[in-house]
Amino acid sequence: MVRIDATPAEVGMDEGRLALLRRDIEKDIESGLSDGSVILIARHGKIVMHDAIGFADRAANRELRTDDTLPIMSLTKQMTAAAVFRFIDRGQITLTSRVAEVIPEFGCHGKERVTISDTLSHQAGLPMQHPVEDWSEGNEKYVAKICAMQPELPPEGVVNYHAGAAHAILGEVMRRLDSRKRTLTEIIAQEILLPSGMNDTALTLTGRDDLARRSAPVTICDDTAETIPQRDIERIAEICATVEFPAGGAVSTAYDQYRFAEMLRRGGAIDGVRVLSPAVIKAAMTIQTGSKLSGLYKASAENNYTEPFPANIGLSFYVRGEGLFLASMGTLSSPGTFGGSGFGGQLLWVDPERELTFVHLVVGYPQLYKSRTRSQRLSDLVISSVYN
Repeated sequence: MVRIDATPAEVGMDEGRLALLRRDIEKDIESGLSDGSVILIARHGKIVMHDAIGFADRAANRELRTDDTLPIMSLTKQMTAAAVFRFIDRGQITLTSRVAEVIPEFGCHGKERVTISDTLSHQAGLPMQHPVEDWSEGNEKYVAKICAMQPELPPEGVVNYHAGAAHAILGEVMRRLDSRKRTLTEIIAQEILLPSGMNDTALTLTGRDDLARRSAPVTICDDTAETIPQRDIERIAEICATVEFPAGGAVSTAYDQYRFAEMLRRGGAIDGVRVLSPAVIKAAMTIQTGSKLSGLYKASAENNYTEPFPANIGLSFYVRGEGLFLASMGTLSSPGTFGGSGFGGQLLWVDPERELTFVHLVVGYPQLYKSRTRSQRLSDLVISSVYN
């Protein structure tokens, strides 16, 4: 895919509205809500805005660049899921396969019936979160801990987002199915990153000094009670530099995340390479959780006098769906809009009806609720700039 740049007017977008978006981000940086942002907006496959705003390292007064590599947190989940889709497309596993068929030791304490689909859609009865140290020794040891655990079932009508466990299990499923005995880093690179032309993305920084030199430190800009402690966030970055964490450890650039989004928007092909089938993409972007509420945000929403809202999870991808509620992808996006989000506001989405793609990578993280409300505001600014 040759990069194509265009003016906003050439693709039916209002340049003045996009200027408001930039100013909004600058105000957040000035107020200390975040340190910096890289944004990329495209329509009809043409990039109309690709800007770096603010700092890569505020303490060192280092300005952010568009080619800086940033931790993408849980946007890693969508790339891991896409790698699983490759195994599905090849017939090595199905969405209804039980996890225990591949990882026999997982099938205990009531987890015997958990399927690949359950795991991809955060409905596997796994814990919401684990201490950082649980996965600091590598994915295989983390999976051994998960296998020995009792299920942690959510309240009726709620989806308990699996921050680490589900995609750790999916990573191990791929590793055991792989006849080539590849590492997770190799599997994700060879199945998704390389065919998608994502040359500036990696699951760890091991052997990638080219990415490490352009990386930004992880900082948190909010110490309120709802925030993960700053030291835990810093530990995530330290551990993921060398440890494979398929739920949240990758680094990437905004342009690489755009290429990933475009591959999906185009039905699974990019640069003449078929990465995924249209069929598996359609399944991934179909809501699997019904009307169940998001357990990840339920307490935060209630504490901030906001109605709890639906999880709207497909196969690891979020789907906008119907209704008005606090949505990272904006309230103005079409129901079929799909994408992913990560801690602190890392975001990508595609509105297929408008052929509109938005990537927002953040340096300096707000806490959970603030980052979602911010993402909604910015997303709506992007969507409202479309006039034709």
